[in-house]
Amino acid sequence: MPQGLNERRIALVLRTDRLLIDAGRHLATIAHHAMDAGSPVTLVCPKTLLAAIAHKPYGRAMLAMPGVEYANDSTALPHDALLLCDDPHEARSNAKGVYLKIGRDVDRDAAVMPYPMHPSTLKRIGPTTLRDLRHHRRWISILFAGNQKPRYGDDKIRRDFGILNRLEVLETVRAAAADRIVDRMDLADATRNMVLSDSRTDPVSASNWLPALASADFFLCCPGSAQPTCHHLVEAMSVGTIPILEYGDRVTPELSDGINAICFSGAGGLADAIGRIDALTDDVIATMRSAAATFYDDQLCGARFLRNLRDDQRETRVREISLPFHNKNFVDAATTVARAA
Repeated sequence: MPQGLNERRIALVLRTDRLLIDAGRHLATIAHHAMDAGSPVTLVCPKTLLAAIAHKPYGRAMLAMPGVEYANDSTALPHDALLLCDDPHEARSNAKGVYLKIGRDVDRDAAVMPYPMHPSTLKRIGPTTLRDLRHHRRWISILFAGNQKPRYGDDKIRRDFGILNRLEVLETVRAAAADRIVDRMDLADATRNMVLSDSRTDPVSASNWLPALASADFFLCCPGSAQPTCHHLVEAMSVGTIPILEYGDRVTPELSDGINAICFSGAGGLADAIGRIDALTDDVIATMRSAAATFYDDQLCGARFLRNLRDDQRETRVREISLPFHNKNFVDAATTVARAA
């Protein structure tokens, strides 16, 4: 066993491919966080599913992690292993099982797993990285850096979640502050201090991603293409950059407007938010940045979440975790199967 992985083992007991979206990155981040919390990881799944996981880029990366091992059944697991199961029957039939409620909905009756950072970002975080970046020099007021492909302008986000899509958010900000916006970070200055960068033409390397976020006071957290929450939100808050977003209610607990985030509703609300930001003093912004970083430490750190689940589960008996990472709700389908069984 790798040095430092001395805590209770965590087993990912999978019977479906529901954690394989986005090249398997959600699965990889769960394993990463478990090992950050000091727990070795056992992947338990059929060999056919193992082959599918190995076919995904981040699935392969997870299987190569030194603290991950594979088993095709759970019989050889240590007696005290914590089992995270994507099958409700299996979770409920095991005293140490926890059901992963994988879907698009935030179920506040269950523990809610924080949306994860991107694996390429996680692997670049050392013991002092976040602490140091929270004191980074900030010369940008509002930053967006991400993909602006036409598919991010699809009406699916508005239809399914009732919020502006990514391109609508960017168009609204451009209309509200056209004279202050540049499209590359290196062009930002004292008067043109808002950057709306398209990763297709102005990419930020993975190694420079967190420092780039830490160069701004605020990050414009545009929705993903099919689901509001994006890893940019968690990464921004980790370095003390304040999120501007329309989906603060999808975070658990909800983000607080004017405290640790700037929350808005609709295009008019976003234009108003830009004006509110301009009226904030440096001291207020510094206080909000500190609150954003504290919120990450207390609520969004994946390793902290799994550590608390692992250590508290013996007493509190958490039996379900909501994973609202997808654009589909798999929980209803699982419930239907359970009722029919």
